[in-house]
Amino acid sequence: MFETDRLHLRAVREADFEKLVALRNHHRVQKMLSPDFVVPFGIKSEEELRARCSSSLLYVVIETKQNQEFVGFVSLFNAQTKNCDAMVALGLLPEFWGQGFATEVLRFIIDYAFHQLAMHRITLCVYGNNTAAIKVYNKVGFVQEGVQRKANWIDGKWHDVIWMAVLDEDWEDSRQDRADPKI
Repeated sequence: MFETDRLHLRAVREADFEKLVALRNHHRVQKMLSPDFVVPFGIKSEEELRARCSSSLLYVVIETKQNQEFVGFVSLFNAQTKNCDAMVALGLLPEFWGQGFATEVLRFIIDYAFHQLAMHRITLCVYGNNTAAIKVYNKVGFVQEGVQRKANWIDGKWHDVIWMAVLDEDWEDSRQDRADPKI
């Protein structure tokens, strides 16, 4: 189990799949995580989540230290071994948005990826209308690398898909300002 100041990041347990499916089914979360139509997911979603957990480089459940309340998940996936690059995905229940949990989790995961998993870069994509997430990604060191213009249909409008990444050398340069995370 990993920990940050306020959170535990732990391996997925059997009982977590119901919560992970519920998170994926939350309409506010789903439209920010998936390029698909916002529709209720059922048993097939759980099967897909199980496959994603087993194929990811890292897939952990996030819960509060204080009362072990389910917050969400973070994942490193699609790792390119030769290029030392992995994608990151983060999903939090809306009641935990705006409390600094995303920043806390991402700082830990990025540091872990660079120092323990020997990654060179961490990549992500985010929808252009997700301004809160973009602020967090910029805050923790991600840099915009590209834009797919009007590539995702959400709420009756086209939105850009923004590609961002952080490199290990940029991360090292930024570490002087922060305390080392607890691994």
